[in-house]
Amino acid sequence: MIRITTSLIALAALAACGTPNPPTVSSAQVGRSFEEARAIGGLPFTATQDLPSGSVTYVGKLGADVSGDLDGSILSDMRMNVGFSSNDISGSVTNINLIDPDGRPNQRFDGRLIIDGAESSGRINAFASGDISGVDDRGFPMDSNLLLQLQGNVVDDIGRGDAIFGSATGNGIGDVDFDIDGVFFGTAD
Repeated sequence: MIRITTSLIALAALAACGTPNPPTVSSAQVGRSFEEARAIGGLPFTATQDLPSGSVTYVGKLGADVSGDLDGSILSDMRMNVGFSSNDISGSVTNINLIDPDGRPNQRFDGRLIIDGAESSGRINAFASGDISGVDDRGFPMDSNLLLQLQGNVVDDIGRGDAIFGSATGNGIGDVDFDIDGVFFGTAD
C-alpha cells in the first residue's frame, strides 16, 4: 500500500510540472527594442492640425519591467489601430515573452491582451487586458489576468503622426501576482 501511495504522489507531482514555451525573442532583439523605444520616445508630438485622417495601424512593441511573483521584464508585439475620425482605439498585444532579470529571454506566455480605448487630439488613452498562462519558476503551470493602462501620444517620425509612444502600467493577478511598469511604441504600418 505504501508503494502505491508513493507512486501516486510521484505521478501527481510529475503531472503538475510543465515545460515553458521557448521564448520567441533573443537578447539582441531585446536590446534593439530598448533602443527603438528610446528613439521614438524622444520624437516631437504631432500637432492636432497635422494628425492623420481616417485610421492608422501602428505596429511595434510593449515592453515593461515586472516585479512581484515574477521578476524581470516582458517584451511583446503590439498592433494598435487608431481611428482619428472616430476617436476609437483597438488592437492587441501578442507574443508576450518573459525576460529574466539578467536580460535573458525565459519563456513565451500563451494568451493575448486586447486593446480598447480612445484618441483625442493625438492623445492615446486605452486599456490592454487579457489572460496569460505559462510556467512558474518551480515548473508549475500558472495563469494570470493582466490589466494595463496605456497613455501616450501620436508623434512625428519620418512623417506627420506616423509613430506612437506612451506608458504601459498595471498588474497581473492570478496564480502569480506582479506589477508592470513600461512603455509601448510603434510606427505606422
